[in-house]
Amino acid sequence: MAKREQVVAEAVEETVRSIAQAETDYEQIMVEIQNYCQQAKDLREQAAMLIRLGRTDSQAGAEIRQLITQAERLEMLANRKDEYSRLEALQRIDDLQREASALRKSVQHNQTILTRQQKELEEAREEAVTMVQRAEERVQETEQLLAYEMAKLAELEG
Repeated sequence: MAKREQVVAEAVEETVRSIAQAETDYEQIMVEIQNYCQQAKDLREQAAMLIRLGRTDSQAGAEIRQLITQAERLEMLANRKDEYSRLEALQRIDDLQREASALRKSVQHNQTILTRQQKELEEAREEAVTMVQRAEERVQETEQLLAYEMAKLAELEG
């Protein structure tokens, strides 16, 4: 039984580690999303700066379009990460937390059972000791009776 509890305890520990890893993964995704958004903001600010400078040549226009295109691409990446990866990470954390909760309940249940079984074992041991003592007393009484009867028989015969 102790081995089974150890296995369950190890499973709980592994689940807790998995939760911590999933939370770390989630935080990393959030940092990536923030980085994408910040980069997009920076690119849009660069484009706005070029527009404010009043440059109207075709090279400036192409540079502005390129900056805006890159900003849009980064925002798209951020949205994609936000939609899928973040939700997936949150769902994994949720699943792992439910698993850990179920394992904790299992550990508590098994500990309750183990306590009850240990109590039953102790009671059975005490009962066994009492039974052995009674049997020894009966054997001793029988031996005494047999000795008395043999002595009586020897007296009568002899």
